[in-house]
Amino acid sequence: MASLRHAIYVGLILYNAYNLTSIVLLPDILWLSVTARVFLVTPVSLGLAWLLGRVSPAQREWLVLNGIVNAFVLPVFLFWLTAAPLGNYTFGEFSLTLVFGNMLLALRFRHAAMFTVAAFAVVVVALAAKADLDPALRAAFVVQIATACIFSLYANYRIERRRCLDYLRTVRAVLKAEQADANRQKFQDLSRTDALTGLPNRRFLDERLGEWFADHRPAALMMIDIDHFKLFNDALGHPRGDECLLSVGTVIASAADGPDRVCARYGGEEFTLVVRDVTEIEALRIADGLVQAIAALGIAHPGRRDGARFVTASIGVAVKPAGGSASQGDVIAQADRALYDAKRQGRNRCTLGGRRGDAMLQSA
Repeated sequence: MASLRHAIYVGLILYNAYNLTSIVLLPDILWLSVTARVFLVTPVSLGLAWLLGRVSPAQREWLVLNGIVNAFVLPVFLFWLTAAPLGNYTFGEFSLTLVFGNMLLALRFRHAAMFTVAAFAVVVVALAAKADLDPALRAAFVVQIATACIFSLYANYRIERRRCLDYLRTVRAVLKAEQADANRQKFQDLSRTDALTGLPNRRFLDERLGEWFADHRPAALMMIDIDHFKLFNDALGHPRGDECLLSVGTVIASAADGPDRVCARYGGEEFTLVVRDVTEIEALRIADGLVQAIAALGIAHPGRRDGARFVTASIGVAVKPAGGSASQGDVIAQADRALYDAKRQGRNRCTLGGRRGDAMLQSA
């Protein structure tokens, strides 16, 4: 926009410079030449330049086209009207105006073609209608204007083509950059996602815990382990084991249903759920609900030797209290010890610091 306006301003200065040549070439209509250039073409062109930023791109193109056509018609009219001996020398101004419109303003090619055809037609009519013009000179002028039209229009085509190719290259570069960003994000997401369950993986969990355990908000971490999972795989095979992990992962994911909750597959048959802004009792209620929900899946477990015939899970709970940060490793270690306490106490239960979750919930 700014460059287009700048071109119009420069063009107007040069356009009005022909008032000086009119003193020599058009003495008989000097007043008309000066008046039309200064008080007609110049104000209209300045008005168009002012409007450029206030209309749509399509309207802007038409404004520029109309402006250059109007600017071209005036010198042709003066050429036709003058009877001064040197008036024919103003013919050279036509070619410069064509070059200005097609190359400096760089009209869109379809508009440049319209302007060029209209300019050629106007000049031919003026040449045919101008009295006392030598036929040989008339023919020479036709050749000159035709050459100027072809040259400037071809140059405009080259400019337009280069502009389109540059635009396409820019678009391709932007699309490639966006695709690269999307791929990078996809790979980052994949690197933080467990391929089997679709849950976040340990890498993602470590990043999130690093953030959450550094602030002063309370948080509970639950280590969840499927009971006797190796025996399940031995009895039914790994494909059924994968199905079991998927089902258990779905239950755990349903418990991580808010911005202050995150779950992950910690490794093997072990999962983790972290919940912020909860008390010990609230954390145990969530853990106990998970124990019951996993058992309620009713997944047959023929490999167990403890009397149970379905898949269960044990959960160890550790709580980071409010008001201070905590070491991620320390909290995980506490939850891991609580998990092994749950295993020793008979499995299919949750514990916190060696205390059975169901007993604490009953006393609460």
